Amino acid sequence: MNGNEKEIKLPKLICMADVEEKEAEWLTPNYLARACINMMAGDGGSGKTTTWCGIAAGVSAGTRVFFDAVPEEFAKCEPQKVLFFSSEDSVEHTLRARLRKAGANLNNILSVSLQDESFGEIKFNSPILEKLIDEVRPALIIFDPIQSFIPPDMQMGQRNAMRNCLNPLIGWGEKYGCTFLIVVHTNKRQGVFGRNRVADSADIWDISRSVLIVGQTQDGKRYLSHEKSNYGEPGATAIFDIVDGVAVFEEYSDKKDKDFVGERDFETRQAPQRADAERFIYEFLKNGKKPTAELDEAAKATGISKNTLNRAKTELRKRGLLGGKSEGFGNNKAFYSYLIEKTF
Repeated sequence: MNGNEKEIKLPKLICMADVEEKEAEWLTPNYLARACINMMAGDGGSGKTTTWCGIAAGVSAGTRVFFDAVPEEFAKCEPQKVLFFSSEDSVEHTLRARLRKAGANLNNILSVSLQDESFGEIKFNSPILEKLIDEVRPALIIFDPIQSFIPPDMQMGQRNAMRNCLNPLIGWGEKYGCTFLIVVHTNKRQGVFGRNRVADSADIWDISRSVLIVGQTQDGKRYLSHEKSNYGEPGATAIFDIVDGVAVFEEYSDKKDKDFVGERDFETRQAPQRADAERFIYEFLKNGKKPTAELDEAAKATGISKNTLNRAKTELRKRGLLGGKSEGFGNNKAFYSYLIEKTF
């Protein structure tokens, strides 16, 4: 070897015969893989922050999280520490209250203020992050949102860039036993679901051992869909509501994000047609009641489908604008539709 060559230090090889096999462990049974990277995605305003506050509350207090199916009497565990970093919500004005209302042990939850000059140095691959992990030894670490903790010189769109950036978390998870939950935004493109719903680099989906998607149902409820699980079957979708800033579980569903997105996209496509049908109904009935059969035939003649017309009628009834009644008897019986209010 000449003086210009650098000595190559080989890594230590691991013999598979010497490796101890271990079962996968869960921080939250069947949903969040322990000591691994997990991802939670959702549209703006879907309830992502409320959801992770609910998870953090359960971990910090040693109680089950709001969507956990384990009976309460079997769900008790040791309270554990949670470390979170959020650049979107104020600790003082928003997050402390949400955590408190969700039942968190606030003594077990730590963070770094946005006003702290060191906050900007906290990145996925930064030495300061490992020092914080080593000092706190949290069971759970939350990053919200992903963009705030990516090194400034990294391009998220480059292939494998996110994987290289997040690789240190894998090592720290094994070393310190901490679980990572990374919050990302979803896109609102029609016809996409699952992996294609992630607005940022798809690498984060691939490197995550568990992926959750938070969204809103057509009736205003929220859903938490378990979209990916490397260590078993995904958990059931949890339907929940948000009451006074707290996630309140209602029921489980077999539907997944694909189903809810399909319903949303269908409604988006149908809304303009239904609005046209509503205007037609108003114009047809504005001078008084008319036989429902005539209304249906006139709508059909103008190109309004039966399904669209029925949806428009249902919507107008919900708003208290459309009424119906029957007149006559036997073969002379007829059904009429009329407007309840003259204004539309």
